[in-house]
Amino acid sequence: MSTTRSKRLGEIKSEFERGVFLVLYDSPKQKLHRIVATTALIIKHALRGILFSWPLYMLTLAAFAVPGLTKLVFLLLLVPGLYVSWVILSRGVREDYDNLVEGYILKPGYLGRMLFHNKT
Repeated sequence: MSTTRSKRLGEIKSEFERGVFLVLYDSPKQKLHRIVATTALIIKHALRGILFSWPLYMLTLAAFAVPGLTKLVFLLLLVPGLYVSWVILSRGVREDYDNLVEGYILKPGYLGRMLFHNKT
């Protein structure tokens, strides 16, 4: 077993080991770790999304420089772009949470390993 990452709940076959795991997993400390991990993943993916989608946001700012009703066209183009960004963001957060947090006992240093995908 790795010293930096616990076994995943699904990998545990022994009933005793499973019981001990669940007691630790449901502890207030682990729940807090999972909340912090979720928040960190949301921030990580939001920053990536902003860096990736900055032209979309610039298009919105450009709408204010255009006179008349064409401003509305720019703003209407923003809606599907924001939706696509939201779908990509939420999928990335969900996948990272499922792969790196869900079903694991989070040990010290988990944030660094999680944010930089160090698989050890």
